[in-house]
Amino acid sequence: MRFLPLFEVAKCYNRNIGYFSREKVHFREYFIVTLQVLIVAEFPVVEEGLDYLLRDYPDIEVVATASNGVEGLEQLRKTPIDIVVHDLCSVELGGPEAITLYLEEKPQLGVIEYSSQSDEVAVFESLKAGARGYVLKSSSIDELVNAIREVHQGGYFISAELNPAIIQFYLDHRENASDQLSEYQLLTDREKQVFRLLANGKQTHEISEILCISPKTVAKHRAAVKKKLSLNTTAEMAKYAIQIGVINLPSNEAPSPTHIKSS
Repeated sequence: MRFLPLFEVAKCYNRNIGYFSREKVHFREYFIVTLQVLIVAEFPVVEEGLDYLLRDYPDIEVVATASNGVEGLEQLRKTPIDIVVHDLCSVELGGPEAITLYLEEKPQLGVIEYSSQSDEVAVFESLKAGARGYVLKSSSIDELVNAIREVHQGGYFISAELNPAIIQFYLDHRENASDQLSEYQLLTDREKQVFRLLANGKQTHEISEILCISPKTVAKHRAAVKKKLSLNTTAEMAKYAIQIGVINLPSNEAPSPTHIKSS
């Protein structure tokens, strides 16, 4: 990170927002911390777009960019970096592999996955690898900025569209959670759909109508889910689904924030 004279901040706000007047700022006396950010994205439109949009935030500076994880590592070795925003689509070094290598290179680094994948397993795998943030590409730039600030402060952040229980599950079960999720990954896409609906309390005929499949097919998928997950009742399925963040807690029990401080 580096310190930016508030005089520079005032110029930014005058240009983009209009909050401060240059004459009223004693820029020799006040400084803010500027977070140094590396953007790793396969496609230039993502890399250049984020770089452009983040210029409106005076406490964040994109100091380097890379088109893949290998280039990202090279940038980490030669440039002071506080936060890496990593596009999960990068072909060289997938998300989890790149995160692990980033943190081996610089353990104090904060890593945020920037992804179009809203699958709970992808989120968990990123957290397991060491990421502290997971932001969907459908999110606003303000949400990414909040993630950068929160992760730099030592917290965890995921997009509002995602279930915040995923973070709590990771923090509470980081030792054995991968085993539970590996079981969930054994399910086919259709079995996952049936499982989520069962866990939400849907009956066979309702699932049949929702998925446009026969009740007999629903029963077949239900039997496969029970066998693969070793769960016998709907209550057990609901408990397991809540634990791994596949479905939300009831509204009166669900954690409202999308950011959680680590203990």
